[in-house]
Formats: sequence, C-alpha cells, structure tokens
Amino acid sequence: MLKIRFRRSAKRELFELDDETFLRVARGIMDLQGDPRPRGYDKVAGREDQFRIWAGRDHRVLCEINEKAERIVIVGIRRKDESTYK
Repeated sequence: MLKIRFRRSAKRELFELDDETFLRVARGIMDLQGDPRPRGYDKVAGREDQFRIWAGRDHRVLCEINEKAERIVIVGIRRKDESTYK
C-alpha cells in the first residue's frame, strides 16, 4: 500500500474547499492508496512523474507517483475553470 504525502500548498488548497467538495476530493485521494492509477488518470504535460485525477466534475488532484519509494505526493488541487484549457 502506498503512503500519501502532501505538499504544504496542496494541503492548504484542500482545506480551503467547501465541506462537500472537501469530502469528494479527500475520498478521491484516499482511493489512490489502493489504485494509484485509477480509470481516467492522465499524465500532466511537461512534468515527468506528475499525474492528474478528477475528483468530481470540477476539481482535479495533481500528484506524483513513486512506486519504488511506495509514495504518492499530492502536489495540488485545482478547480476547472475557463483558464484551465487556454
């Protein structure tokens, strides 16, 4: 089972979410322990080991997966908006 770590900025972004969104995103993060590459995960362009998973329709979790070190590092939690795909 992989350990989950948070960057300080990602932890701050998580705790700034409203209660319902927090629970949805936290559940998605906890599910990464059992399946670090769930259906729909995607590699982040320009980043070597960074991946993106969706937590609901509006939020994504950016993470780095290091299976050799048995660790997942949560890099950030981002909201999808108009600037996401520019």
